[in-house]
Amino acid sequence: MIRVLDSFIADKIAAGEVIERPVSAVKELVENSIDAGASSIIVEIRGGGKSYIRVTDDGCGIPADEAETAFLRHATSKISSITDLDAIGSLGFRGEALASISAVSRLTLVTKTAEANSGLKLVLHGGRVISNEKTGANQGTTIIAEDLFYNTPARRKFMKSDAREASAIIELIQQFAVYYAGIRFMMINNGQTVFTTKGDGDVLAVLDTLYPEMHAYKLIAVDGDGVRGYVSDPGSTRTSRKGQLFFVNGRLVDSAVIERGLNEGYGGRIFSGFPSAVLFIDSDPHDIDVNIHPGKREIRFLRQDEVRESIREAVNRSVMTDRGVPEAIVRKPEPPAVSVHAGSEIAEAVVKPSAAVETASEQTSIRDFLSRLDRDTDRKVPQDEPAVRYPEHVAEEATEYTAVSSATVSVSGPDIPKPFDFDELVFKGYVFDTYIIMQGRDTLYIFDQHAAHERIFYEKFMAGYKESSHIPQPILTPFTLNVSADVYLTGRDRLDALRNMGYDIEDFGDRCFIVRGIPEYMNAAEADGFVRGFMDDASDVQGDNQAVIDKLIMRSCKSAVKANDRLSEREIHELMTGLSACENPYSCPHGRPTFIKVSSYDIERSFRRR
Repeated sequence: MIRVLDSFIADKIAAGEVIERPVSAVKELVENSIDAGASSIIVEIRGGGKSYIRVTDDGCGIPADEAETAFLRHATSKISSITDLDAIGSLGFRGEALASISAVSRLTLVTKTAEANSGLKLVLHGGRVISNEKTGANQGTTIIAEDLFYNTPARRKFMKSDAREASAIIELIQQFAVYYAGIRFMMINNGQTVFTTKGDGDVLAVLDTLYPEMHAYKLIAVDGDGVRGYVSDPGSTRTSRKGQLFFVNGRLVDSAVIERGLNEGYGGRIFSGFPSAVLFIDSDPHDIDVNIHPGKREIRFLRQDEVRESIREAVNRSVMTDRGVPEAIVRKPEPPAVSVHAGSEIAEAVVKPSAAVETASEQTSIRDFLSRLDRDTDRKVPQDEPAVRYPEHVAEEATEYTAVSSATVSVSGPDIPKPFDFDELVFKGYVFDTYIIMQGRDTLYIFDQHAAHERIFYEKFMAGYKESSHIPQPILTPFTLNVSADVYLTGRDRLDALRNMGYDIEDFGDRCFIVRGIPEYMNAAEADGFVRGFMDDASDVQGDNQAVIDKLIMRSCKSAVKANDRLSEREIHELMTGLSACENPYSCPHGRPTFIKVSSYDIERSFRRR
């Protein structure tokens, strides 16, 4: 029998789509705070957010007569018509967050607008209003969600340990703090302050505090058409994408399009691993669709190729500079890290001492504020009762309830990247019959002769491949390829691609192909092996298939001078001239650096002169 579910059950199902775990609830609440124009946001959790979540902001607040409405499904101040979905400028818009969180928790709201004489305290359990009364409060909003999923135990049992859930929340707030560097964030876990940010708009300072492994002040500034941010040099990679943060119009997103643009921007200079990157993408709201997943972490670009190309150009312009030359590994003394105890299940956060310490007055006001909220909800509060005190940094003026935060991101680097100038280099030596020593101003450069020669040959071969007419060179004795039925079926679709490479190849029938001519840049044995591998390749291949590039890389590697092949000074000069003329002189075709640098400062530090 088909029946319509009652609202109580339906709300729990809908809540599960939006609020999968504690970090989902925190994300929605913080996004609401940002949309409300907050200049300060405090996030506190206990038990990994499963037992207690609190988000306090100094934003515009919610009018008292709209508070209960805000917890109804699809109630929102962000959109009013179907056309608004085509150009969403706020982080929240679905009207599902507050309803979903309240449906699966015991929730308390304290809010006050600038115009109101008093604040409002609203208590809901499982989405149902328990009490609604006036209270003393400063401008802004506090939401406390306790006992998450208390009424849906099946979902609660799938949550991870307290430490794992807390780690996810801390990571999220760190990410928000990067883009919204103009907002002051405080993160508290099990009563301990994990970190605070200043809210002064300095992105690099936030990165240096919250992501010390990124070495923020060594990052390269990126500033292109609708693309800003920072990336690491090609030699500083990590084993995962954990060091990559992408924001589109202020929204934290995961995007294969952005990842691809980033990778292409390095132009094959990444030998292994993933570069660190913090990219801020500005896009016309009409050109993106943020309404494809309840979590709003995924988006769709209307003009994917344009976005990818903009990112590629911006990143490429930054890393193909003197700042993009990898540094030699020089051992340096590391400053001691501060380990912050984060509760019964220890979650360590490495922060600078200054970032973890709050003033005594602020800590006291926070405790006072919490104790006020924890009092019996049945107690009546007279209108003239002194207001609840927020931390002293609370802003005095509010923006409209639907306003997006005025926090802005400015991108600047220690210096402006400039193209690498080979003309400044002076030959200083040759060691191990492999490495060429050059000096430029206050930096020593060490060139790998094999990698450099490999790059020169590769670009020469690629240019020849792209510019050649790809007319097949006839062979005296044609050869055939006998293949399986499945390969024969797909192979017939690949004949045009092989012809574009310079093959004279035909379908010979009965699961057989015949080759009567081969590319001019291959010998007979190479052509035979290549075409067989090409036919066996299960991937979708085109005329400029990676297999061709791999073949040219192999050929350039074999042709290049090897390590321990001693070069004369004239040959070294010719090598440097050839490398300087390359489109990408910074890496060999495999992605290894052609040269690295050691600053005079590092050398002096190694000798304890600094």
